[in-house]
Amino acid sequence: MLLVCIFIMPLCFFVVLCALCSSLDSCVDAIKSVPGYFVLGDSGLDVGENNYVPNAFHANFPPYGETFFHRPTGRFTNGRNVGDFIAQALELPFAPPYLQPNATFNKGVNFASGGSGLFNTTGVGLAIPFNVQLEQYKNVTTLLVKELGAIAAKKLISESFFLIAIGSNDLVLGYLANPMAQKIYTTTQYINLMLDTYKSGIETLYASGVRKMVLLGVGVIGCSPDVRVVNNLQCLNLGNELAIGYNTGLKQLVNIFHATIPDLHLVVTHSYDLIYDMIQHPQSFGLKNVTAGCCGAGLLQAQFQCGTKVPTNVTGIHKKLCKHPSKYLYWDLTHNTQYVYKLLFQSYWVGNSSHVYPFNLRTLALL
Repeated sequence: MLLVCIFIMPLCFFVVLCALCSSLDSCVDAIKSVPGYFVLGDSGLDVGENNYVPNAFHANFPPYGETFFHRPTGRFTNGRNVGDFIAQALELPFAPPYLQPNATFNKGVNFASGGSGLFNTTGVGLAIPFNVQLEQYKNVTTLLVKELGAIAAKKLISESFFLIAIGSNDLVLGYLANPMAQKIYTTTQYINLMLDTYKSGIETLYASGVRKMVLLGVGVIGCSPDVRVVNNLQCLNLGNELAIGYNTGLKQLVNIFHATIPDLHLVVTHSYDLIYDMIQHPQSFGLKNVTAGCCGAGLLQAQFQCGTKVPTNVTGIHKKLCKHPSKYLYWDLTHNTQYVYKLLFQSYWVGNSSHVYPFNLRTLALL
């Protein structure tokens, strides 16, 4: 049975009909030709890396993970994230965190660290930044050569998916919440600095033999519950403008690399428009709440992180956990629910160029 997708362009939203599908496998045809997948980024793709980082942003406590894993894994949602759905579509095991003891990396590894950014100053001391993740990746390539041999390791790297989701924290923590940065840089200057760092990272990966890369664009960061809480419960226009500018820059990067390095298969996903349509037309996606977190405490369940204790000196605020996470856009103060991540994945896997550019992930897998 096939995934039936209807694109309603005048209203600019994407409706996924899975009435005939009972599982991911019945909605999406699996691709077995990709031997592994490697992941770099932030909390959107973190599968437990921060569990091994003292003083980091953590999600290794209940009720995180309850919907799918039935236990906390370190993922910042109630179940699987986009990277997990991609792994399942490729019929690959979930890639382990790089820092997980005794892990094997011959089918991939996940370096993503919640709170990380392109800049070392983003989430400093609380996450593993992008450039350190690249160094960790170099260590893994050395291990793979020792374990598999140079030819087999090169084949694994060149045929595997490399997923990168980075930039949200630089925009929110590094700019929106940083008056000094706003004094020093215009929004355009700041975004260009981010893109320069990103471009350098892509070049590093390409030089190591990577040939299939997926850049995940940032979402509607100005409308997340934690941002709404500090902006009179409304979306912050500047945040959304930053996201749009950054995503536009990522698409331009893809075009530049396609023109200059033809054997690098690079795609960029567009989550912003789909999430924005969910906010504008929640019922079309089966959602009932698109402003508050399913789990948390305080206004919009976004003043205290999901699963953490409310300080005893704070009165009138109690922890909450919704009964039906699949009816919520957000799981906690900033991250989406597993249900939404699945919709995003489906749009990346079989969608057209308005959702993933210049071609979808299924096409990338077959190259």
